[in-house]
Amino acid sequence: MQTKLISTILALQPLFPVFVYFSVLTGHPPLWLSLTIAVIPLGISYWYSRQIIRRTLFDMPILFFVGGTLVGFIVSPDKQVGLGYFASTVASILIYFGITNNSGASKRYWFWTGGIMCLITMVLSLWFFSQSAHRVLSFNQWAFNLFAGLPKTVGPVLNLHTIGALLAVMIPPLFVIIFLKNRISLRIIILTLFLFFSVVLFLSDSGTGWLAIIVSMTFILVCWRKKLLWILIPTEGIITGAAVLFYDKLEWLRTTFSTSSFMDRVELWRNTITLLKGKAAITGLGSGSWLSVYNTHYSNTVAHVHNSYLQLYCDAGILGFIAMILAAVIFIRFSINLLKLYQQHPLYWIGIGLIGTVISGAVFAIFDVTYSITDVTKTGYIDLGLPLLWIGVALISVINNKLLER
Repeated sequence: MQTKLISTILALQPLFPVFVYFSVLTGHPPLWLSLTIAVIPLGISYWYSRQIIRRTLFDMPILFFVGGTLVGFIVSPDKQVGLGYFASTVASILIYFGITNNSGASKRYWFWTGGIMCLITMVLSLWFFSQSAHRVLSFNQWAFNLFAGLPKTVGPVLNLHTIGALLAVMIPPLFVIIFLKNRISLRIIILTLFLFFSVVLFLSDSGTGWLAIIVSMTFILVCWRKKLLWILIPTEGIITGAAVLFYDKLEWLRTTFSTSSFMDRVELWRNTITLLKGKAAITGLGSGSWLSVYNTHYSNTVAHVHNSYLQLYCDAGILGFIAMILAAVIFIRFSINLLKLYQQHPLYWIGIGLIGTVISGAVFAIFDVTYSITDVTKTGYIDLGLPLLWIGVALISVINNKLLER
């Protein structure tokens, strides 16, 4: 009985840090209590196996990132915001290790994990359409009208960029699973989810999400059939040319790919780079402090810098930048090894799908912030570290562990 209880707790380890997000967003439970709950599985793991965490592919980048985030908290001008960001970032990392610690779990465990992630994404998709009119256009108005009758909620509401980022990293793994030799019933379920999320991404009008998924799907299709590169690139070029040709004639196209919005982002990036000089070039601006620091020097109407790489530097300084470079190098090495050495491995295509997830996230990160979210209210603002890409990277680490075992 005791062994079964311990096994259950360790299997549910990725869920324990969720309480930290409730603490940061609502104040309940107290942060000290939610952090204590989050680390309970680590203590049980050490007591049971004399191992707190399992070594993973990205341990070194995570170490640098934690160090940078801690420095960012120390220099943050608003310690409450800095603490919320630091605590939620720690929670994301604990979710990462909660997943990697279960690397040896059975296939059923990973089916359940994927199923829960898909269920959460479906709920968030419906919530997105029901809460408010996020860029309602001629082709998606019916979707907002369809779910307008659902109850409204109080608090942060998903915008088109948030749902776009979520769907852009969820779709690639589903796409590759469709072609695996699974039971026909499972393939039908996966195909249904793939089509549903693809339609939602289209209707969300997230232009960045469209671009990210095109790049990642191109990668996956070329891995499947290299000759498709000679079809995909010209086709995408023709579509791009047509978009440029009809840009002034189609209102929805001008709205989705707004040149003024892009230029506003460029101004944000330039001004932020100007702020990252002197001491800030080493420490960053402080965890979760971009908004307050930017408003001190420039007028501003947005909550974040619309670029994950700059946001990372602002939050974690030079250590965070080093962590990003290390993680990129490790990811590229993993991708090359997978493509060269493991094409016959049963997990090869799952790995390709997860690479597609990271590619989507990397493209999306150029134009928006994907690893954190800022909620601005009348009384202040909350900067929250999200586990979105941490989950994808954790699954890559799991795949790597299994490849090494093989």
